[in-house]
Amino acid sequence: MKKFSDPLNHRPFPAAFLLPLAPILLALFGCAKEQPAPEIPPRPVQAAAAVTRDVPIYLENFGNLVSPRSVDIVSQVTGKILEVHFEEGTEIEKGDLLFTIDPREYRAALDRARASLASAEADLKLKRQTLERNRPLLARELISRQEFDILQTQVEAAEAQVALNRALVEQAEVDLGYCTIAAPSAGVAGKRLIDPGNVVTANSGTLVRIRSIDPLYADFTLPEIRVPEVRKWMAEGSLRVEVTPPGDPAAPYPGELKLIDNLVDEATGTIALRALVPNPERRLWPGQYVTVRLILYTQTDAVLVPASAVQLGQKGLYLFVVAEDNTAELRDEIEVGLMEEEYLVINEGVEEGELVVTFGQLGLSPGVRVQILDPEDRPVTPRTAPPRRHPPHLERTGRVDRLSPDIPVDFNPQTR
Repeated sequence: MKKFSDPLNHRPFPAAFLLPLAPILLALFGCAKEQPAPEIPPRPVQAAAAVTRDVPIYLENFGNLVSPRSVDIVSQVTGKILEVHFEEGTEIEKGDLLFTIDPREYRAALDRARASLASAEADLKLKRQTLERNRPLLARELISRQEFDILQTQVEAAEAQVALNRALVEQAEVDLGYCTIAAPSAGVAGKRLIDPGNVVTANSGTLVRIRSIDPLYADFTLPEIRVPEVRKWMAEGSLRVEVTPPGDPAAPYPGELKLIDNLVDEATGTIALRALVPNPERRLWPGQYVTVRLILYTQTDAVLVPASAVQLGQKGLYLFVVAEDNTAELRDEIEVGLMEEEYLVINEGVEEGELVVTFGQLGLSPGVRVQILDPEDRPVTPRTAPPRRHPPHLERTGRVDRLSPDIPVDFNPQTR
């Protein structure tokens, strides 16, 4: 009988001892090879259908509201303020009385000017009569020509004095009128910058500012590269704007583009634009910080998907579509357009009605079976953030014009 040597104790080991165990070993190895691989359970996901909608195509930036008429009220005469006739922060109509300045000095100046005018008119009357009495004497050569010329010159000088005194009367009347300061235009009165009893100096120091608030200008800027596009659509008709102040539930407010500036700012590479925004309900205010959306045109029948469906991978933007056999299908050649509320416009790569995965992209790969959950079955974690307007990965790619890092999305570049 053939024997095996034991390397530990060098004792012979009979091979015949293994023969009874052979059937058991063969059965074990045979069963292991015939057992099928375990089936991978479907991945739980949430999905939503792609929809079509008319979407406005727009450019968006920040801006400020400006009053079309802003007036600084300044006294044009020197004197003491006797009375204030308005309340701060209230609306004022054109012609409303604002301030009264002590008029006594200017009324006395007017009386003095009128008296001087009356004296000059009386002197002119006397000199004209003297001239006419001496005219026949000149014809009979009873007075010399030189004497007559002197009388005529005195009349002309008296006429000039009368004209001068009339001008002084008009000036005194104007100064007296300046003692009552009225609103040159309608608007809202700001903070009063001087109190009654103070003496103001002519043409120095603002008393109050009045700004009109209906309508308002919305001033904003755009990159110079957008100028040809804006001019193109502006040439085809007026362009609408939407103004949105932060935290205003009634926004946006409609307006119309009125101006493209004639100069590009060399320092920033931007150009200034101005829109006119009606404000009949006084919801907007001059100086307010707003978001201005300039609508160029409307894209009809645009395909939209929830913003959370679009992910960023190593090769760019992608999303998963649920195929008819409930397997995940990768779409990595999509063209993403603008943001519309909580949706993204997909210009290419998705058709209307297709189901796109909106939650559960982590771990998905092409061909993996999926199970679509109801919206209420989505797990909630303490880190879940409130919905926002723009996914941050799209801002990094520059695929939309105006984005804010807001919507939380599932991002896993390793799945690509």
